[in-house]
Amino acid sequence: MHPEFVGILLNNNTYRRISSGRIGTESLANYEEAAAMYGLVPCFFTIHHISRDTGKVTGYIPISSGYTKVHIPIPRAIHMRAIYNRRELKLIDHLIQQGIYVFNGRTRYGKDKIHHVLEQDPELAHALPHTVKATPLSIRSMLSQHGDLVLKPCSGSVGVGIMRLKRSPGRTHLTYSRSLPSARGWRTVALAEGRLHPLIYQRIRRAPFLAQQRIPLAEYRGRPFDIRVTVQRGGSGGWEIAGMFAKTSPPQTFVSNIAQGGSAYQVPDILTRCMPHAPVGATLERISEFSLHIARILSLFIPYAADFGLDIGITEDERLYFIECNGCDQRYGFLEAGMGEAWKNSYRNPMAFVRYLYDNAGWPPY
Repeated sequence: MHPEFVGILLNNNTYRRISSGRIGTESLANYEEAAAMYGLVPCFFTIHHISRDTGKVTGYIPISSGYTKVHIPIPRAIHMRAIYNRRELKLIDHLIQQGIYVFNGRTRYGKDKIHHVLEQDPELAHALPHTVKATPLSIRSMLSQHGDLVLKPCSGSVGVGIMRLKRSPGRTHLTYSRSLPSARGWRTVALAEGRLHPLIYQRIRRAPFLAQQRIPLAEYRGRPFDIRVTVQRGGSGGWEIAGMFAKTSPPQTFVSNIAQGGSAYQVPDILTRCMPHAPVGATLERISEFSLHIARILSLFIPYAADFGLDIGITEDERLYFIECNGCDQRYGFLEAGMGEAWKNSYRNPMAFVRYLYDNAGWPPY
């Protein structure tokens, strides 16, 4: 009996490291273990290894001594774990049109478009921070209205390019970074009342930005935190919570991304220490239902979505807010938080979903 392959579409850097075994933050071993649970063999490749002419792909599959390179028909299902440009995405569209299940066919979503989709839902409108397109006029208006803003690029990721404007009597303070990773180069400068820093003009001219009300997040040890919730389609075809962890910002910054030096913690521990008056179990249930509802709404507008990393904010009075959606969830935060089982779950669910697709020969109806 021939093995049933599942494609794992990696970025170029991860793929190049397969032969050396130093993969980075992605875990190929987790894919292998999870795939085996569902009678599957993972084949790892990049978009450049797919041939439309032959209908085949060149990639690595696991063997007892490591990995071997193979040339096989394009697997019937492919889990997208890379970010590609428009030209490359045309190939993804072609594969989908040929009946191949490329789930997460788009892994980068414009923050403005996501916000627009969610604000149409009456259950979520109250849980979204006030957000507008960033222009000099709108930034000044929002700053006057809210006093504390986050300026973020519509297409940015892992906190790159994000800035904060906070007003105080007679002054406005801008916090920003010019370096990568940003955690190494954060600085705060004071601006005269009504003035915007030249860097703001430069960045919003170069690319679309949002001006967003900064939510007064609950704090842990004096640092604001939010909650990363990994929501995925699993063996039933429906949305499931793979796990969640809390992220705090590093000192002297406001960005909680793990890639920017943030720290990861288990959510029950954070809630117990920061919100002792709130029942932890009930709060976790609220966060889960809130996240599942967001995933269901987004999936109505994002074809073939099966994996979201949602950043959920919580205030000291227990209000939940949607902050951001990530289409290529960086799952190593579970390891940082000491949550090995949730980390493995985030690999098992996609493989369980592949088994659902193969057994049902179709995308789930919901």
